[in-house]
Amino acid sequence: MLTVIPIVALTLLNGCFDPFYHNPYFTVEDSGLNWIEIYNKQVSGKKLTRVRIDGSGIVKIRTGTSPLVGDAFAKDNTNEHWEDIRNDQITIPREEAMKILQGLVNNGLFLEQKKDDDSPEDEVIMAFGNIENHTVYSTIYDPDLHEHLKSLVLLFNRPKQRRRR
Repeated sequence: MLTVIPIVALTLLNGCFDPFYHNPYFTVEDSGLNWIEIYNKQVSGKKLTRVRIDGSGIVKIRTGTSPLVGDAFAKDNTNEHWEDIRNDQITIPREEAMKILQGLVNNGLFLEQKKDDDSPEDEVIMAFGNIENHTVYSTIYDPDLHEHLKSLVLLFNRPKQRRRR
């Protein structure tokens, strides 16, 4: 017992064990408490899209130019675009939601994001979420993760075809 204490103490002092280290790659378990919200803003225009995917399989899509797309508690009700919002909700199998969340983890969602010269300037993608008690709240600069998140937004936010008259 006395020989174990010095080994543990040396390990802690040496830096081999960091109690605050969180592995950015982990396995996503089936849980309704897991969720991710992707915020996509076109810089050239004012169109916003927000896609929320819950671990339970519920996907909520908000799109438009209203301030309500970006902030459900927006106060600016005199905004000329106040009513330009579309809300949709679909349900996907829990297994599919888990695969989507695992794909985000595998693509580096929980790695530190650093802006560089190759970062896209024409649109902003932000991610907010909690997956397996790992939280994310950041603007995405990594080009591969940016494209992955953009493809998820496009997957669920398909433009509706208009009827011809």
